[in-house]
Amino acid sequence: MCGIVGYIGDRNANEILIAGLRKLEYRGYDSAGVATIAPGTNQLQRVRAKGKLNNLAQKLEQQDAHAKPASIGIGHTRWATHGKPEEHNAHPHINTIGSLAVVQNGIIENYHVLREELKGRGHRFVTETDTEVIPHLISEFLSQNTLLEAVRIAVSKLEGAFAIAVLCADFADELIVVRQQAPLVIGLGEHENFFASDTPALVAYTRKILALDNGEIARLTSSGVEIYNFEGDRQRRSPQTLNWNPVLVEKQGFRHYMLKEIHEQPGVVRAGLASFVNEADRINLKLPDRILDQIQNVQILACGTSWHAALVGKYLLEQLVHIPTSVQYASEYRYAPPPNLPNTLVIGVTQSGETADTLAALDLAKSRGDRCLGITNRPESSIGRIADSILDTQAGIEIGVAATKTFMAQLLMFYLLALDLADRHQTMPPDAIKDMVIGLRQLPAHMERILESQERYIEQLAHSFTHTRDFIYLGRGVNFPIALEGALKLKEISYIHAEGYPAGEMKHGPIALLDEDVPVVAIATPGKVYEKVLSNAQEAKARDAQLIGVAPLEDPVANETFDHLLPVPIVDEILSPMLTVIPLQLMAYQIAAHRGLDVDQPRNLAKSVTVE
Repeated sequence: MCGIVGYIGDRNANEILIAGLRKLEYRGYDSAGVATIAPGTNQLQRVRAKGKLNNLAQKLEQQDAHAKPASIGIGHTRWATHGKPEEHNAHPHINTIGSLAVVQNGIIENYHVLREELKGRGHRFVTETDTEVIPHLISEFLSQNTLLEAVRIAVSKLEGAFAIAVLCADFADELIVVRQQAPLVIGLGEHENFFASDTPALVAYTRKILALDNGEIARLTSSGVEIYNFEGDRQRRSPQTLNWNPVLVEKQGFRHYMLKEIHEQPGVVRAGLASFVNEADRINLKLPDRILDQIQNVQILACGTSWHAALVGKYLLEQLVHIPTSVQYASEYRYAPPPNLPNTLVIGVTQSGETADTLAALDLAKSRGDRCLGITNRPESSIGRIADSILDTQAGIEIGVAATKTFMAQLLMFYLLALDLADRHQTMPPDAIKDMVIGLRQLPAHMERILESQERYIEQLAHSFTHTRDFIYLGRGVNFPIALEGALKLKEISYIHAEGYPAGEMKHGPIALLDEDVPVVAIATPGKVYEKVLSNAQEAKARDAQLIGVAPLEDPVANETFDHLLPVPIVDEILSPMLTVIPLQLMAYQIAAHRGLDVDQPRNLAKSVTVE
């Protein structure tokens, strides 16, 4: 989940490395470091710092301002796996004589065996990380080989999932990068080239990219890029062109990226509808018929927030299309896949397209002969090379680690997929499908009203819960996953313990947790379970719990039941999750902000989980 970046050309490498790492800090922020080669000296220079990237930037500013800047370098921002988040464990790691530096994203599974072998041959280790074995191992083969060949031989001895970048003072005009089950993208420029774990680090400099495939090594110079497989065979590939606007990732006046991204959700839904629904309200997902025809079973693979979106997808597919659907944690599916059934569609859901467990699970499903569909915000990512087809959620770059607008975009994809399949299977009348599409078109305006009317109230309400230690979230039916998502958002950014439950399950155990110090958030929207949820909320109120309701303002019963009401407009119950989640996002955000926490980069988390 770490971020790596590199540059070779004629500009100030440190400036480009720091700027790139800022775009990748969502991948980890336990420590950071850069390594460059000093011009004219061919000496490796390394600067590292514990904590967030600003600490590293301050160190670099204190260096000799009159020295000629380096024009080649590699950088890293760390999410700690092996070894505590201390400066001595920060990347880049170097060999014994300090002439070769390596940064890595991933895990070297056999590092302990390699470490002991290298110690026996006189290598000295100074960190607890798995990465440190790599520069020592490469050094073993460097005396009689080119840097590229030494890296290739060393990589053949590594086991695990990794992306690696190598800088060597004896080869001062080239960088070597490697990809094996961890993302790595090369950016192409004029007399300069770049690489990074993710494209946001590149878009300010170039729109032409080459995404490395698993089992590939690339040699970058200022004049070109060469790609080889692990056997040493040259590979040929045409670059892709990105259409991202770097301005879109700026805060645009919002206090945090997360708040900006919450406010972007109406636009995300409008953009998704414009891409996949025509003026006659007909859905066209731009998927080949072979993916969707004659489906008898659906299995959805996801993690975290994407798993909650998948639970809504399961509800829609079963209730609207009558297709048996299961939702699997991708990490569990990998080691205990369900029975292999004919005509199964497997859907992998990952906002980044790089979630290691989801990619591995989808790859397993593909090897079993299942049709595989990916739902992602990053079609150019690894999932695009595994899945048979991709649904691009088109949410735009999301910087905040806690997913908001990408979750909304995933929900929209599931609504459109379910309605498309309902049309194909004729499980809904055409008029009913059209009415639901019209309902989807009306949602962005409803979202905007929620944001305009509730943000100030929720900000004030959040003061009451700054010191709360536990929350309970309740929902039923299609809104049970939203209760889970609301609880997750609070946990992720405010560090308050929160749990989501089906409202009807409260009296089967969780009600024992309730007292005046445990607020209960209940999602109650008009429909077939509305009165049931209100009744469940009353059970909590009878135990002195403070009640917060996401419910319609117009209902006097809701007004009487809840101590605090976060009103949502009345829509078809099945569409309500796209509205009910917004007050919960705002509440989590405001509580975390009042607690003085880093909303965009919560502790111990990373945006893209690229290790198992």
